[in-house]
Amino acid sequence: MSKKPFKSQASSSRAVSSAFVRSDDAINIGSFAPSLVFGAIPSSSLSYVYEPPDLSSISEPNVVVALKNLQKKDSTTKSKALEDLQAYLLTLAVADGGVEDAILEAWIKIYPRASIDSARRVRQLAHQLQGQIAVSCGKRIAKYMPSIVSSWLAGLYDNDKVVVRTTRDSLARVFTSEEKLKSLWRIYQSSILGYAENVVLKETVFTLSDERTTSPDDALAKYARAAGEAISMVANIIDESSFVDSGKSGVKVDEFLKKKEVWKFASDPDPYLRLAVYRLATATFTKSTDSIDLRIVSDNVLIASLNISQAGSALKYVTTLAVITSKCPDIWTKYYSGSGKKSAVRKLCQFLRRGSQGGPAEYWGQIKSTIQHLPASVILPELEGDREIVKAEELGTPVEPPLLEALRGGITSKEEPKDHHDAAWNTYLDVCSRLLELSSSQSYRDYLARSSIAPLVSAFVLGNPADSGWTNLGSNQLSNSVRAFCQVLHVSVEIFQEEWRQLSSQIIENFQKSPSEQSKDYKASQDLILGQIGRWYKLQSTILKEQDFEVVRSLISTALESEIKASTSTLRERKGKPYSAAAILVNATELLPELLRNCQQTKGLVVDFAHEDVPKLLLSSSAALLITALGRLEDITNVRSIYEAAILDLRNAPESTAKSSALAGFVSSPFLAKSTKSDALTVLVKESLVMAKHGDESHWNLVMAALGNPEAPRDLTDELLADMTNSLSIEEDISACLEGFQLTIKRNAWVMKEFAQSQHGPNLLSKLLFLTESPDITIREKAYTLSTAIEVILSNEKGSNHAIDSIIEIINHGIETAGQDSLSIDALVAQAVKLLNQNSGRDIAALTAKLLPSQTQWTTALNFFISQKPNPSMSIMEPFAGAIHLIEQAPLELGSISRDLDGYSPLLRMAWYVAKLVRSSSIYDHTTDDQRTLLFHVLAITSRLVAQNLSIPGSVPVWDSNDPDIEYEIHRFVGIIHSLQSWWMRDFQASSNASVNAAMDLLIEDCRTSLASSYYFASAYICTMTELTIKYGDFPYDEKTSLLDEMSTPVHFFAKAAILATSRNTKVLSKFCNKLVDDLTSNKSGDLDDFLRHLVLLNCIHRMHEEEFLAKIPKQRLVFLVKQLISQVDSSKPAFLEVPPHVLSETMKILIAVLGPLKETYGSFWQQLLDLVLQTWLHPDLTHDNHVSALFAGLQLYEQLKKLSHEESNDDLCDAWAENQASLQRGLLELLIKLSDIPDSSHEPRKILNELLARQLENFSGKVTLEDVDLYPVLASESLSLQLSAYEILHQKIPEAQEQASLEKALSKDFISKLPEELLSLILAAPKLESPAEVVLGGDVNPVVQSYLLSWKLVFDHWTNSSSALKAEYAASLKDGAYLEGLLDCAFDILINKRFKPLDASQFEVSYYIPRPTETAENNMHWLIIHLYYLSLKHLPFLSKAWWRDTTSRQKVVAVEAWTEKYISPKIIASELNAVSEWAPSQATSETPLIIRISTSTREITASIPIDDQFMQIAVRLPQSYPLSRATVDSIHRVAVDEKKWHSWIMTTQGVINFSSAGDECALIDGLQAWSKNVNATMKGQTECAICYSVVSQDKQLPGKKCSTCKKLFHGS
Repeated sequence: MSKKPFKSQASSSRAVSSAFVRSDDAINIGSFAPSLVFGAIPSSSLSYVYEPPDLSSISEPNVVVALKNLQKKDSTTKSKALEDLQAYLLTLAVADGGVEDAILEAWIKIYPRASIDSARRVRQLAHQLQGQIAVSCGKRIAKYMPSIVSSWLAGLYDNDKVVVRTTRDSLARVFTSEEKLKSLWRIYQSSILGYAENVVLKETVFTLSDERTTSPDDALAKYARAAGEAISMVANIIDESSFVDSGKSGVKVDEFLKKKEVWKFASDPDPYLRLAVYRLATATFTKSTDSIDLRIVSDNVLIASLNISQAGSALKYVTTLAVITSKCPDIWTKYYSGSGKKSAVRKLCQFLRRGSQGGPAEYWGQIKSTIQHLPASVILPELEGDREIVKAEELGTPVEPPLLEALRGGITSKEEPKDHHDAAWNTYLDVCSRLLELSSSQSYRDYLARSSIAPLVSAFVLGNPADSGWTNLGSNQLSNSVRAFCQVLHVSVEIFQEEWRQLSSQIIENFQKSPSEQSKDYKASQDLILGQIGRWYKLQSTILKEQDFEVVRSLISTALESEIKASTSTLRERKGKPYSAAAILVNATELLPELLRNCQQTKGLVVDFAHEDVPKLLLSSSAALLITALGRLEDITNVRSIYEAAILDLRNAPESTAKSSALAGFVSSPFLAKSTKSDALTVLVKESLVMAKHGDESHWNLVMAALGNPEAPRDLTDELLADMTNSLSIEEDISACLEGFQLTIKRNAWVMKEFAQSQHGPNLLSKLLFLTESPDITIREKAYTLSTAIEVILSNEKGSNHAIDSIIEIINHGIETAGQDSLSIDALVAQAVKLLNQNSGRDIAALTAKLLPSQTQWTTALNFFISQKPNPSMSIMEPFAGAIHLIEQAPLELGSISRDLDGYSPLLRMAWYVAKLVRSSSIYDHTTDDQRTLLFHVLAITSRLVAQNLSIPGSVPVWDSNDPDIEYEIHRFVGIIHSLQSWWMRDFQASSNASVNAAMDLLIEDCRTSLASSYYFASAYICTMTELTIKYGDFPYDEKTSLLDEMSTPVHFFAKAAILATSRNTKVLSKFCNKLVDDLTSNKSGDLDDFLRHLVLLNCIHRMHEEEFLAKIPKQRLVFLVKQLISQVDSSKPAFLEVPPHVLSETMKILIAVLGPLKETYGSFWQQLLDLVLQTWLHPDLTHDNHVSALFAGLQLYEQLKKLSHEESNDDLCDAWAENQASLQRGLLELLIKLSDIPDSSHEPRKILNELLARQLENFSGKVTLEDVDLYPVLASESLSLQLSAYEILHQKIPEAQEQASLEKALSKDFISKLPEELLSLILAAPKLESPAEVVLGGDVNPVVQSYLLSWKLVFDHWTNSSSALKAEYAASLKDGAYLEGLLDCAFDILINKRFKPLDASQFEVSYYIPRPTETAENNMHWLIIHLYYLSLKHLPFLSKAWWRDTTSRQKVVAVEAWTEKYISPKIIASELNAVSEWAPSQATSETPLIIRISTSTREITASIPIDDQFMQIAVRLPQSYPLSRATVDSIHRVAVDEKKWHSWIMTTQGVINFSSAGDECALIDGLQAWSKNVNATMKGQTECAICYSVVSQDKQLPGKKCSTCKKLFHGS
């Protein structure tokens, strides 16, 4: 580094005073004369001109760079440099010596300047780094402390709080205790004072900042901050007087305080610098004034500072004034150099007029303290010796005292905050008291009371205008006015009386001369006077309490009499219109009741007015106030008679706003509290509620008045709110009642709170929650708002559980009862989850117990359903089948059960609630084992009940609704229950789920009766155990097989069946199986019920284990068993019809089970079995549900026998089968017809039975004809499977019948073949569908739709194997009946019209249809519809085109054409072109060949006939939407005929193609044949028609009619 002496760089010439001198007072900031000689090095450590530190000895290059950057001008660069230095220091260890000396020396030079930098971030980082360096250096920094300690401590007084905090933390790192820090101040006291003296007296704006790079504002702010910090440090030294030693430091302090330059900063524009000076002054005057030049302080702190704005320092300044004045009052007199306009009081008044100048409210307290300590000689001459005041007194003109006027000017200024007014007026009255104390002149005291005190009272009462100077009275204006009036009273009683009378007279004048009712200012003026009267009487009441002197009481009584007299006369004369006059009576009776009672004359005025005039004025504007006053006169007169007469008059008065207001006034008054239930007022309130509920909103005012009356009887308010609550269930009243509750919460929330906490609260909340699910959005939103508000009201009650208890009561009521207004399950669950979430930290176990149904609730809900016998047909679906028939219980008349809007019973609501709650919350985690056992137990039973009702709706009426959405919800419920059970059983295999084990044990225990309930418990047990077996295989559970031997009585049957049906103990099962076979074979008891029990038990074992045990029994025993079973149900005996169907069913199930092992055994029993099957089908009464199980078992037995016969392992069976096959097949058809009349869409067992029957009829090969069995009615059956079965048979038989019909038609022209009438009746009317979705109902095809469409498919089956003549007759039949239009309308409603976009038919093969079980029901129907449309265009093109052409909707025409062109036309065109291509070869070899060429790509057929060496040639062109759009026939080459005849042939050909209605397969062939015949006939001399010039007509006839005149032939049609 260069060792050359430092030289300052040259600078451009600059105008010093213009750049940095403040325009208002340049001398305030130091000496602005530049004392720096360029080239010289200043001694100040703060000057921006200094010799840079020597960095050559620093070993770390990065530190050198950082220190250099720190000396640059840019604040960002400096900040980054300081951060780099901090990072460097963090890498140093104190134990290794810390910062090297070269860095420390450089820092000592840089730090003082960095500590006063203009950038806050630089100052903050500098002080932070200083602390780190001090810690790192340790004691090595001690020798540098005199140079830096002042800058370090000065940071504690920075004007930025962040810098102050950082400095405090920095010092605390080094000086770890308060004592050490105080020692620092004491040791370096001299250095600090020297630093302060240097900054204040020597430094200037120019020495601290370079004007070339610093703006004037930043430079001034930098200097003000540095000077302020220096002065603040001196103030701190003085504050802590123990720091100041009596030696050199004490002298320095005294010298510093005597410097004029220090005190001139008191009026500096910078508030921070002023604050520092005021702090110095406060500290100095608090300690001592000996070392201060008081005249300098007076000139600067008083004269100069009072003259400037103190924004930012107002409070500190007036605090300083208060301290200075209290310590040295002479500073305002002896040391005050101002006079005249610069007198102390005038300066102070000028200051006071500015108000608090942004200071806090404490500002006015310091002003009071200052004025209280002002010398009397300063104030009194201004007050009593002022010439203007003296002159004003002589002239009788009041002049405002300057000090009070200035105070009031500051208080009432617009800039003064509202929250200062109370403190300010308090100060004003204190100053008034001070002035009254100091003044010895009574005249002046009187003058002061009149001009400066009494107006405050007048302003309070009358509300003076904003420009009066008596505004902004604050929130304590009443107490201030009372205080002011008391001051006036103590000054002069006469003045007090005079002012009082003036105010009273003004009040009277105001209401007497108020504008009339017609004036636009009427209401505003009345309300203004109303407020004046209210304030006036509050003032009187308060003064009377505080100054209860006789003179005061007498004065108030006299004024009261005048006011009452004026009020009553005004009301009487102006008929109550100026209602402000009535306010006199209201306020007098409320605030001055004692005076009113004691003054007989005044009392008499009031009583007379009440009896004579009040009833007449109840329809006036004053009614409400008069009613209020009337209610307060009970101690004075009997008002009951007045009240009764008034109510009677009001009720008889015509309806008006005035009447409503008057009645509301009575309802709001104490009269309501004293009325009885039969009282007119109570009756009136109830009638108003009825009217309000019916939509008359005006009556709500009366109801709200009653509810808002705190003195209203509790039973009345409860009755009103309860009535409104109950009306929430009445649809017509809901909206009005919700509005009423909203008004109640808005106006009378306390009443709503009491009602909600009463016994009625849960009912109200429940109804509101119910309405939150209303489809009306307005009602829904209002109900939600109200329910939320009530929950908040209940929750806000400290120490109370009203909200929780109410919600729990609602939930319990909602799940154990069901009604039209019951809350939905989702709403109940939402409330429960909310309670759990809000109370998760409380006694969650107790809350869980309250939220879950109790065992009593479950038992009550279940008993209704498990006490009823199940439907007997359920035996084909239940796990132990025929046990249904062993229930020993007569049918019970249990009555009806309540249901909610969805048809749910309480049981289903309870189960749904629990399922959803467990799924959506953690409540299950908080349940006990007993609660879990109960849940598993009841849900297992409930799921079985629900499953039965799903199978046969209404059989177990857990719900009562046919709504598909409800059924979907029920299926979802079953799924959720199963998932919950699976979840609860997840640990069953590990035997850790005690609750599931306990539930299973409980189910077995509950089975030990012969009642229906035991059947349901056993069913639930079997289903649960079956699921466990499927899920876990072998699992540890006591199956209770040890109890089987004990279960010997019929009472134990269900428990025994449940154990056997689920046991996996092969040894036990084998034993019981053999025993049951023996018992059945011997049948010793002969009891039918006992026989049935053995059958059921054996079937239970077989169902679970199939042939595992029966196959092991010797065949001979099985033969005996079969013979014994057949003998029990011998179909050859007449008693067969008396065999119970369930016995027959269980018997055939056993027979099915044992036939497999006996398939090779010969015997006559095979024939008996076939007879048994046939007789079962032919039973005369098959419609009852009792026979479903027998028919089902009979069909299964038939299937088993059929299977065994096809195996041909037994000749006896094969012979019997061959002999009975025809009878059996006919029996199946008869069974089909019998069962077709019974719907099965809502009967799952019958549906299963019908599906089994349909499977037996698949590929039916019986030799029956359509005449033998009428199957067409079966197509109208409501059973889909039977419909389809009948269709399959007819679909097979109809084409076979057409061959014979065609032959007979060909043999006899008289033979007429028509479509069957039964079939036509099925297509007579197309089904009406609201939407395409109605094709499918509940997942299955709509039976009506399927019947209609299958019937049409059978209609088109008549075209198969039919001759052209038959086809023509069939087409004619359909045309005559206009059947096709219905089909096509229905088809396109489904395919196009009622869809968002047309159905995509590309996924279907349109040319054929085969019902496929693998396809969805909807896809099957769509396929069939598309195929039928294809057949319509193929077989009935003319009728189809006619329908399309006659369609009135243009949009539908376009849509049908586009859809047909895309999906159907290509198939039709391909089919017809293919037919032509197959027909063409036969024409090319005829005597007159017809040559055909086909182009499939252009859809064109070219036909040619050779004439000599030329060709007659035409072209048939098919459009893309053929056959909807017409085919065209064009001429290519004409030969040997004239144009007219040629054109006629072409038109004839085109007509044949497009308008043929004969139902031919291919109209193209017909057209080509017609053209060919015309040509050939002409060429052979055949006479053409004399009319159309064609040989062949459009109907393919030759000319056969002969004209009697011209003898020429022509066509007959």
